[in-house]
Amino acid sequence: MSKREFRNFATRAVHSGQEFDKETGAHVAPLHLTSTFIFTPEKMDRWVDNDREGIYFYTRMGNPTQTALEEKFAALEGGEECLVTASGMAAIALAVMGMAGAGDHALSTGPIYGGTNYLFMRTFKKLGIEVTFVEDFTPAGLEKRVRPNTKVVFFESMHNPCLDVVDIDPVAAWAKKRGLFSIMDNTFTTPYLFQPLAHGIDVSVHSTTKYLNGHGDHLGGAIIGRKELIDEIRNSVYQDLGPVPSPFQCWLGLRGARTLHVRMDAHCKNAMMLAKWLEGNPHVRKVLYPGLPSHRDHELALKYFPKGFGGVLSFEVCGGYREARAFLDNVRMAQYGVSLGNVDTLVQHPATMTHAKVPLAERLKAGVTDGLIRVSVGIEDIEDIIEDFERALNCIR
Repeated sequence: MSKREFRNFATRAVHSGQEFDKETGAHVAPLHLTSTFIFTPEKMDRWVDNDREGIYFYTRMGNPTQTALEEKFAALEGGEECLVTASGMAAIALAVMGMAGAGDHALSTGPIYGGTNYLFMRTFKKLGIEVTFVEDFTPAGLEKRVRPNTKVVFFESMHNPCLDVVDIDPVAAWAKKRGLFSIMDNTFTTPYLFQPLAHGIDVSVHSTTKYLNGHGDHLGGAIIGRKELIDEIRNSVYQDLGPVPSPFQCWLGLRGARTLHVRMDAHCKNAMMLAKWLEGNPHVRKVLYPGLPSHRDHELALKYFPKGFGGVLSFEVCGGYREARAFLDNVRMAQYGVSLGNVDTLVQHPATMTHAKVPLAERLKAGVTDGLIRVSVGIEDIEDIIEDFERALNCIR
């Protein structure tokens, strides 16, 4: 049985893409820190005959450590092929650009990660790709906004930062019927909690910086889907623009992904317990976590994420920016910074950080108020997390 064909997720996480070094017997595969690869006469003959399977030429075109990581992510997501990139934003940009160009149109959910919003409204605008944000992200709502030149439908498995959930299956079926490419950012849920390709989505993208690595020491992205789609991206915009991860970053990604299933169980458990505790705190106006019955998309979350609801939650303090800062300035164990998915707890203020450049009216419409705080719940002891939050919330006056 191929390591890519292991039946169960945990075994794929540990073994897929991982091969011991056959020359030395080293258990952990070596890190290939090289920019170029030497051609032997036999290798050159194969290259000239266009028999290039397994031949490495230049690290911008591929590297054995990168191949190992791509095999692991493809196996975890249930995709035929994976392409890893230097960042999550590179993965999103290349996935869209591989399917749309100047004069084309894309549809996207309105509540979306701030960085993706900037990409769509600033850079893609310069490139001639127009993006329309759709509030009613249902087949009926999308049908009203689709155009003859629409090529792509983009959305997130859970929207950042308010954790909204789309009814995914009908949207995927609508896009397929319309002949449109569907792309889902699956960063928040990871392949452990949800696998978009199994629901008819064409391409899944990740910021592997987050949960897939999980240790805060790696920067990367991934694009996963059918082989012909990934090969098209790899052989065009990827090679032309060169957003290639270093072999060391790939090696760190391999190391981190091996414990994804263990970490996600702990993240989900702690996030649920913290969300329930926050709902009872007098300084908290509301808590946004799909695992809570109070969340507007709770039933959809139960439908699509039966293993767990992820490690990210948001809550709004009573008051506004001053009160939010009082909390953020007084956490001690949790750290005040952007990013998410690390083993330790991170807190941040979306209105002034991840969504700072989103126009005010659009930001407020998406629920990103001045009092909103996003939490990436770590895997520390939950009693210590709650104690830290309680002390910081008590600093609000």
